[in-house]
Amino acid sequence: MEKKFTLSAGLILLAFFSFSQCPNFFKRNNGNGTCGAQSEIRMYFPTCVSNPPVIDSIYVNNVKADLAINAPDGSKCAGKGYVSYCFSGNLPTASSLHIFFTTTVSGTETHISCFVPEGNVAPVVLSNFETQRNGSNTVNLTWKTEQEVNAKGFEIQRSLNNSSFETIGFVPSKNSNSSISQFYSFTDNSNSSKGVSFYRIKMIDKDNSYALSLAKSVKASAGTTDFTVFPNPSSGNTKITVTDLNGPIDVMILDNSGRLIKQTTLVNKNAIEISNLQKGGYFIKITGKESGSSLTKKLSVIN
Repeated sequence: MEKKFTLSAGLILLAFFSFSQCPNFFKRNNGNGTCGAQSEIRMYFPTCVSNPPVIDSIYVNNVKADLAINAPDGSKCAGKGYVSYCFSGNLPTASSLHIFFTTTVSGTETHISCFVPEGNVAPVVLSNFETQRNGSNTVNLTWKTEQEVNAKGFEIQRSLNNSSFETIGFVPSKNSNSSISQFYSFTDNSNSSKGVSFYRIKMIDKDNSYALSLAKSVKASAGTTDFTVFPNPSSGNTKITVTDLNGPIDVMILDNSGRLIKQTTLVNKNAIEISNLQKGGYFIKITGKESGSSLTKKLSVIN
């Protein structure tokens, strides 16, 4: 007896399944003007092809969406990484879609079944970001990514108040689509700020959406801040003068055991007079409140 086998349309489609041709993720835009009165769905494919696939149907939670989908527009693929599909009808919100495509290669039609996740997430997963001053004008930045999806690159931004940031450089992505750790670095050779600086990274994908890292602070340039103690040795009275006042300076007088004798802050003046010190040895320590840099000198009282 001859047996007959019937394959469902879904199994036939799966037989032609080719994961390498499936999009990495999708994004949808409703009424943004790109498709006029229609909505748009953008498919981010691993590679751009001259003849992008046609969407036959879209399923949400195993239910076919009632849609009329236009022919694909691949004009943005090379520059921004996506193929645009305008559509009309009801496409429910979903974290992933089951999409059936038809692609034509060398005159042969191939049917593709793809489960495509939504891509409204940061294009880059940043796992480490560090800043370090290495000179009076130089700050080094290093960062590491664990994942890059359709990534374009990284803008380096700097601020002196942790509010208004300016872009000072750009580092291109090493691999626009990667799940392997990537390491990056950037050197800022123009930071001679006498105050604390802040850096952040703007992670940009190919369609210009972006995410911002947390800001990292870096100490100020050490500059040439110094101070004099006169007279030294002293008979109990002396004057401390800061030779290059670059912001508020804390001044501390400590005895030989490290006990704090006197403390004050210089803001709008660069000198302070100390009187009535007992005979002995002292340490004068100044610390920039903004830079965090310190300098210590000895004082002898011989009255």
